[in-house]
Amino acid sequence: MLRLLVLTLFFVLFSCTSALAEERLSDALTELGSGNLDRILVLGAGITITVLLVFIIFLDQNIKKRKKVERELQRERDLMGSIMETSPMGILVMDQQGKIIFANDQAARVHGVPRDEMIGRIHNDSIWKISSQDGSSFPDERLAFNRVMKIRNAVLDIRSAIHWADGRRVLLSINASPLFGPDGDIQKVVSTVEDITTRKRVEEALKESAYRFRSLVKTAESVIILLSPDRKILEFNRMAEDLFGRTRHEVLGHDFFDLFLPERLWGEFSRQLETVLSGTPLRFLENNIRVGGTEERTMQWSLSRLLDAKGEALGVLAVGQDITERKRAEVELCEARDSAEEANRAKSEFLANMSHEIRTPISAIIGMSEMTLSTELDQEQKGYLVTVKKAAQSLLSIINDILDISKIEARKMELRPEDFNLYDMLEKQLSVLRIQAEEKGIELRSNISESLDHCFLGDSLRLGQIIMNLAGNSVKFTEKGYVEVSVENAGDWEEDKVLRFTVKDTGIGISEDKAEKLFESFVQLNAGYSKRHPGSGLGLAISRQLVEMMGGEISFSSKVSWGSEFTFTVKLKPSTGPCVQETVEISNDDVVDGTVPARILLAEDNATNQVYISHFLMEKGFALETAENGVEVLEMLESSGPFDVILMDVQMPEMDGLQATKRIRDAGNDIPIVALTAYAMEGDREKFIECGMDDYASKPVNIDELVQIIGKFLPGQK
Repeated sequence: MLRLLVLTLFFVLFSCTSALAEERLSDALTELGSGNLDRILVLGAGITITVLLVFIIFLDQNIKKRKKVERELQRERDLMGSIMETSPMGILVMDQQGKIIFANDQAARVHGVPRDEMIGRIHNDSIWKISSQDGSSFPDERLAFNRVMKIRNAVLDIRSAIHWADGRRVLLSINASPLFGPDGDIQKVVSTVEDITTRKRVEEALKESAYRFRSLVKTAESVIILLSPDRKILEFNRMAEDLFGRTRHEVLGHDFFDLFLPERLWGEFSRQLETVLSGTPLRFLENNIRVGGTEERTMQWSLSRLLDAKGEALGVLAVGQDITERKRAEVELCEARDSAEEANRAKSEFLANMSHEIRTPISAIIGMSEMTLSTELDQEQKGYLVTVKKAAQSLLSIINDILDISKIEARKMELRPEDFNLYDMLEKQLSVLRIQAEEKGIELRSNISESLDHCFLGDSLRLGQIIMNLAGNSVKFTEKGYVEVSVENAGDWEEDKVLRFTVKDTGIGISEDKAEKLFESFVQLNAGYSKRHPGSGLGLAISRQLVEMMGGEISFSSKVSWGSEFTFTVKLKPSTGPCVQETVEISNDDVVDGTVPARILLAEDNATNQVYISHFLMEKGFALETAENGVEVLEMLESSGPFDVILMDVQMPEMDGLQATKRIRDAGNDIPIVALTAYAMEGDREKFIECGMDDYASKPVNIDELVQIIGKFLPGQK
């Protein structure tokens, strides 16, 4: 069709080549453009056809252009529609009266109603119950639509709340803008609506957290300072103000080091801050800070890193305590402790010296009494000497009690567990008391459960001491009747056996008013000028402490004039080895026939002790030589040796026993050395053994026990 029109146009133009034809064609096109069709017709058929053909071509081109523009406009509309529909923000379009003419899906979700129900509603429809976010009424003039219509400009972040039909409250943030028409009037209002309920809760929580943090910082009983990474003070609480004497306003933004830290500490504290900023908190840091210009006080800090919302270091939170007074108290306490330790050391030295100085003459008294009693005496003379010996032994018992309670109070008393035979130990203790009981005419009984094991692991010496104290008191305070000691199994405790000991008597009994003080040190129930029974008042106190050290308890019941019953428990482990130790019996016949070499060197500077120890040992058949100091011991080993055993006193002039022992051991001589000394404090035995001695016997010397110790080192008896 288009080709036909072009050929026709070519024919017409070819037939109108004169100037007149061209002029007429131009006029016709002008008239066509003005809509005067009548004028075109009078120009002639050829011109008319030509003009019409040209117009058709022009019209076709315009239609194509318009359709292209319309397609582009539709694409833009589709794009805008997609944007509005998929926008995470709610979008509303309202007309001049505030009626909603468009709402996207998000707007419908925010308002809690279906999208089609929103269209046609007024923007402030009562269905939404619009209010302020704090719950108060929301004035109409503050509504976003009304504000836009009034100021003819956009409004931002208008915050309000709406209420859904189910009662849910939704917080909104609204932005609105006007759309103007050609006449300059507002044709429509477009608004975006955002549900900020969750964000608001987070904001409120953050505000609450920040408020609590500020309140905590403000009211805390610790110094709290927030430092920026470059040491500037960002926060400074009330306690910090009180300590440093500067207000928060005065110090904010200033360098903490410049204001409060002695310059000598800058390097160390800088390194500590770098450590914290790298993510490692530091606790219990101590340093000095400067207050009031020149005064320094000691602080203990806990430093931790604070991060901002992006996870970057905001600064260092320093929480501190002024420990100046505590440090002073610690120094004073250390000084007091040192003084107390020095006093205890002096006390221990005093007791050790007194023990030595008292034991030495007591040893002589007992020894010489025994020597004299072995001679021919009349009954009156024997009675005198027995009284002297008993008095010395009583004094020795008091000294031992004082040493024991001193060791307990100083917490230096230690148990020495070893395998022992319970039956033998009990019989040994009671055999001593049985003589006293017979003298008073009372019966001393023992009752051991048949189901009880014989062998245990424990400190038999201290267990025997407890029994001796309790049973000894019963014998002392019983004038007629009996004293009974019984033992039974009280069960198991983990790996231990629990034994229950009972000491029962028919003595004078104990009144209730005196019972509560029974286990106190130095307390005697019959104290005063009317005191009938001797004693230090330490036995029960020592017994209670020893029982507790053995994991047990002690108790008693008593009735005046009827008697008393003491019960205590101890925890002992089953024996791990043989508990029956063979004793070495040394007889004169053994010495005489030469089967037991028994050449003894006695190192003792006290002449009296030399006499009675030598006397009794020679009576036992030993060959004995004496030395008065360590120098003589070394000389006699060179000139008169060999000896089988050395009995070595510790405290001697010129060279003491410890020095002499060291010289002997350094020379490679392994001769048995037994410490024979009046030193009987806790730890003395261990100290002597550590110095190279082989065994230990304390003064006053019990000759029978000493013979047994010597026998352990004789050939054939080891």
